[in-house]
Amino acid sequence: RALSRDYGPYSRETVLTFERNIVEKLGAGFALGVTSGTAALKVALASSGVGPGHEVIMPCCTFISSASSTISLGAVPVFAEIDESLSIDPDDIEARITPHTKAILPVHLYGVPCQIDRVVEIAKKHNLKVIENCALSCGTKFKNRYIGTWGDLGIYSMQIVKVITAGEGGVVVSSDPALYERAVRYHDIGGYREKTRLTGVTGNEDEF
Repeated sequence: RALSRDYGPYSRETVLTFERNIVEKLGAGFALGVTSGTAALKVALASSGVGPGHEVIMPCCTFISSASSTISLGAVPVFAEIDESLSIDPDDIEARITPHTKAILPVHLYGVPCQIDRVVEIAKKHNLKVIENCALSCGTKFKNRYIGTWGDLGIYSMQIVKVITAGEGGVVVSSDPALYERAVRYHDIGGYREKTRLTGVTGNEDEF
């Protein structure tokens, strides 16, 4: 099967089916398959409006992609302390917020969720986006709700050592249609294909 939603010699529905399954499992509004967890981070950050001069608050204990994806967009990673979850300590977030802060990037490590409800509450108070890095914790729940669906966007990795693997790959999820469209357009060089949406899919493969 062709591992692309756009083209290939065989079925073009493989990635779309995967995205649908992710949405059904997690309860997110939309899902976008990408090439890696790092790519997913960059797409999610960019679709949140993160760019040159902005700051993104993240835990000091995280894989390098959290910082490198931020830097690749011209933004600055700001490291906050961690708590017993090994993820971001909500009590240390507000002290890190400045006029340049654009987003908070909590990281759920090794199947252990952070206090994402408190992170979201702080973000709403300061009008910041929340991008959940769930690369190492796909399928984890916090208060009976899947991580990755609490914030504005969530990302997962399908790399070979992750919970669910495709050898490589990643996913961006969001329940905000505007953020989802921005993610698709950033990923697809400006294009927006209605068939990549996870609701109201119409048409046939000949339309590609």
